[in-house]
Amino acid sequence: MTCVVLHRAALGALPYGPWLAGAELVVVADRPAEFEATEAHCVARFATAAAELAVLEVAARRQLTAVIALHPDDQIRAGSLRDHLGLPGQTRDEAVVGADAIRAARLLGAAGVPVVPRAPAATIPDLYRAAHTWGYPLVVRRRRGPRRPVLAELTDEGALRAFARGGVAEGDTAATAGLTVEPAPTGPRHHGPGNPVTDAALAVLPATPGHPLEVEAVRDAQGTWRVDTVRYTGRTADARDLVRAQAAPEPAYRHSVEVV
Repeated sequence: MTCVVLHRAALGALPYGPWLAGAELVVVADRPAEFEATEAHCVARFATAAAELAVLEVAARRQLTAVIALHPDDQIRAGSLRDHLGLPGQTRDEAVVGADAIRAARLLGAAGVPVVPRAPAATIPDLYRAAHTWGYPLVVRRRRGPRRPVLAELTDEGALRAFARGGVAEGDTAATAGLTVEPAPTGPRHHGPGNPVTDAALAVLPATPGHPLEVEAVRDAQGTWRVDTVRYTGRTADARDLVRAQAAPEPAYRHSVEVV
């Protein structure tokens, strides 16, 4: 068994070698560090395609059996590598659901699970269309990422114009896929299972070993619970179990998901 690991220094010093004893281990990291591994590569500009190219170079020399990634920002790229190399585990489409608010909402909505209404906000007219459809207040968030903080709260047209003057795509967009706009949530929230809507969402979402998802719901003004966020929640405290699950995924726990 030969596993390649995408590692970011933000995860801390993780003992991949002891966790995967008996396997050949190749680590592709964003910072120089000591790893108990067969090979270790430090990749400059790790957030670009350079990391994927490093993995493909390894795959040209070794028969890989798994791609492992714990950091939220590496879930989609790891899924793409598995797809390209024909490896088991989470696919790109499955990873997108845990990272992209629009894709998750479309998947759940198509299955009849109530979701918070939201739309992509790639242009200024998108904001005006949202205001016409839902009224104010609106919130603008990042479309992708494990945490989607409010970038702007648009309380009225004046606030919308002020935000638009600063540029809808202002900021570091390299690690995002744009923005979303949605009605500002005002009701109580429910985090995790134990709510009919979050339970229904968890039953629909792709369940792949080593890639836990969590769901948060909010109750709207009409009293309806709606899914607000879906996100990958790999925690350092669970890193050993996640690494081992990704190294040897169990197909029986997987089901396919079509992301449109």
